[in-house]
Amino acid sequence: MSPINLLAIFNPSNYSRTGYFTLPWEPIYKKFQIPSEELVLSDLHDLSHKPINAQVDRLDPEDPSRDLLVFSLAKPIYPGSESERLASGFIRLARGKAIPQKVGEAYVDVVYGDSGQVRGVRLVNSRLIVWLNLIPSPEDNECNWFSGSASSVQLDREEILDPFLAAKGEWLGQDPEKRCMQISEVLLPGSSYPKSPHYRVSLFNHSYRLISQSSGSVRASVTIASEPFDYIGADPVTGANRHLVCELYRVISLYAGADYLIEELFVKGKPKDIKDSIVDSSIIVNVDFAARYFAHMDMGNTEDIEQVFPRMDWFAVGSMMSPYPAYGFATDVHIDSVTHPYEEKENWFSWQLLPGNSAKCLHLFMRDRAEGFDARVGHAWYEMIYHPLKARVYSDIAVSNTDLESDNTDVLALTEYRY
Repeated sequence: MSPINLLAIFNPSNYSRTGYFTLPWEPIYKKFQIPSEELVLSDLHDLSHKPINAQVDRLDPEDPSRDLLVFSLAKPIYPGSESERLASGFIRLARGKAIPQKVGEAYVDVVYGDSGQVRGVRLVNSRLIVWLNLIPSPEDNECNWFSGSASSVQLDREEILDPFLAAKGEWLGQDPEKRCMQISEVLLPGSSYPKSPHYRVSLFNHSYRLISQSSGSVRASVTIASEPFDYIGADPVTGANRHLVCELYRVISLYAGADYLIEELFVKGKPKDIKDSIVDSSIIVNVDFAARYFAHMDMGNTEDIEQVFPRMDWFAVGSMMSPYPAYGFATDVHIDSVTHPYEEKENWFSWQLLPGNSAKCLHLFMRDRAEGFDARVGHAWYEMIYHPLKARVYSDIAVSNTDLESDNTDVLALTEYRY
C-alpha cells in the first residue's frame, strides 16, 4: 500500500467552525519532500480530491524555520475534544498543480520612490484596502511621524479612520493625521548596571524595510523590519549586560474576504563585541519586548469597552453615531493598559502590551453595527487568538480509510507543530 501523507486537524471549540490553519512548513517539507510549488491539499473524505486553498509563506529569508503552511477550509469541521485526542478531520498532502491565485483574492502592492526605496505597501482584498507607511514622512514634508502606521483603511471602499466625512462622500478634507496600527515604541528589559527598568526605543520616526511579501489563494502578507537599533540590556540567564543590534519584525497578513488583519511581532538581536562589531551574523537572539501602539481615529461619540481582570486580551471602541464605525484589537500576550482619550485628545488612542518573546495581534474594522461590536471582537479573539484551529502531521506511514473514519482513532502519536 502506498503511503498517505496526512495532516490531522482539530477544532478545539464545542461547535462546528470554518477558518484558517497555520503551521511551520520546514518540518512538513522534511517529512514529505513535496516542494511548495507542487503542494496540493485536499480533504481525505472528498473522493474527488478537490484541492483546497493553501500556500506556503516565506516570512523571513534569513530564517527558514519561520516559513508557514497556510490553508483554509470552506466547510465547517465538527468539534474535536478539548484534549485534542480526537481529530476533527484529515487533510491529504500530494504532489500536483497548486491552485492559482484568482482575481479578487488578497494581494500586495509595493510602492517605490524615485531612489528605489520602498515607501509603503498596500494590502488589498474584497473588503479592505490598507495603506501601510514604511517611511516617516509619506508626504515629504516636516510631518515625520508616520512610520509603521496604516494611514488609510478602506472598509468596503469607504475610509474607516475618518468615517463621518467619508460617509458624506468627502475625501480631500479628511484628517491628514489619521492613522492606526502604529507601534510608536518598544520597551526592552533594562541594563543590570546601571540598573534601569526599561530600554525604550522610538519607532514612529524611523523607516522600516520590506523583508518579504507573499500572496496566494488564502492570504496576502508582508514582513517589515524596523531600522536596526543598539540595545544594552540584562541577559535573562546570567543577569550580565549584553550588547545587541536589534530589529522589530512585523508580519502583517490580510486573509481573503476578511475585515481584519493579523499581525505577528518579534525582536531579532545580533550580538556585538567590545569592538562594536557583529560577533556572528548567523547568531540570532530573540529578545523579550513590550510594544506600545498608537492610533489617531475619528470615532465621534465613543463607547469604550474593555476586557477586565483576570484576562485583558482585547478591547473594542465604537461610535454611537451613524455610520457606527468601530475598531477592535486582540492579542495573546495580554494588554497592560489602554488610554483614551490619550493626552486629552479625543481622537487619540494608546495601548501597551505586556512583555513577551513574541506577540500575535488582531486588528478588526467594523461599520453599521450600532450594537454588538464588542461581542464581535471577543468572538474574533476567541477563534483567531485564544483557540485557533490546529493541525498536526500524522505520524503513521500508511493507514487505511477505515482506520481514519473510526471515532476511536488514537491521535496521541501525532507529531505536533504549533506556530
